[in-house]
Amino acid sequence: MRAYFDYNASSVPLPEAREAVSRALAEGHGNPSSMHAEGRAARAIVERARDQLASLLGVSSRRVVFTSGATESNNTALRGFDATEADVTIVTTQIEHHSVLATATALESRGARVLRLAVDVDGQPDLGALERATRSGRCLVSVGLANGETGHVLDLHDLRTALAPGTVLHVDAAQAVGRIPLTLAGVDLLSLSAHKFGGPKGVGALVVPETLAWPSLLTGGPQERALRAGTENVAGIAGMGAAAEACARRMAGEGTRLASLRDDLWRRLSSALANVIRLTPIQGLPNTLTVAVADVASDVMVAGLDLAGFAVSAGSACAAGAIEPSHVVRALRVGEAYRGGVVRISMGHATTQSEVDGLATAFIEVAGRARKAA
Repeated sequence: MRAYFDYNASSVPLPEAREAVSRALAEGHGNPSSMHAEGRAARAIVERARDQLASLLGVSSRRVVFTSGATESNNTALRGFDATEADVTIVTTQIEHHSVLATATALESRGARVLRLAVDVDGQPDLGALERATRSGRCLVSVGLANGETGHVLDLHDLRTALAPGTVLHVDAAQAVGRIPLTLAGVDLLSLSAHKFGGPKGVGALVVPETLAWPSLLTGGPQERALRAGTENVAGIAGMGAAAEACARRMAGEGTRLASLRDDLWRRLSSALANVIRLTPIQGLPNTLTVAVADVASDVMVAGLDLAGFAVSAGSACAAGAIEPSHVVRALRVGEAYRGGVVRISMGHATTQSEVDGLATAFIEVAGRARKAA
């Protein structure tokens, strides 16, 4: 029997989401842009989901534009900002998702000015440098609210306070939506993916300003207020809306439950293993525990736990056949002895205490064998 501990990569779909997808496939087969009864039924499904997601986020439903996921939303947010004109800057940090960093690099190659701020060991950017950057001209700040690799959560209040007036703020909230409460005052653009909080893959959203015009990455038809052309993914959108509504009901209690499981798992690992450190802070994502084990390779840990029936992920990326520390691990200045042994454990609604018990035992055993073999 297997146990899944990789929710930050993709979550187990919520029952409400599965039911909504199935129902939408049966009842929402019309095109939402069609004027006949079947089209109107599909449109009603889309708009209900828009309201459900807006309610979870605490924003007007008019701000919600459906996309294929956070990668598309991040691209739309950054590419929609005219970063090639004079005296314009994109500011981000060194620990962002690749869809932000790679897009910023692509814009930089076309003449955009890009600043990639360093972060401290708590994952927070230098607010002084941020303030100076946003006072130097027209500026878009693009930051992740929660880091999917380590679980660090950005202090959004302090960040907003540091921004110069007129700064456009984009927040990648893919790992935060449905897991922690959001306060979006002062946030102009926000990206998310349904599959991170119990919805289906291949659907997400970009929250846009009601008053600030934002160009579309995809042009064509007038869908999504002419901000994202193409026929909407009705079934996926329905599943995302249902997942959002379920998360809104359960988030507070579920966050407490998962944080308790996370901390219990850490107590077991840290008491049984020498030279293991916790990268996820206590105030980090409640579902995430990222640890680093000295003298052990993360790919060996992932493979050993997979064979034991547990799905976890490595906090390192494979490059040219060798495990190298990820950009996040390097930016957080994790000690050299621990960089190669980073393992991310992420939980969700289907995670049980017995699964955590089993993972603790297996993790200790696999780490012990790996150290003896090293």
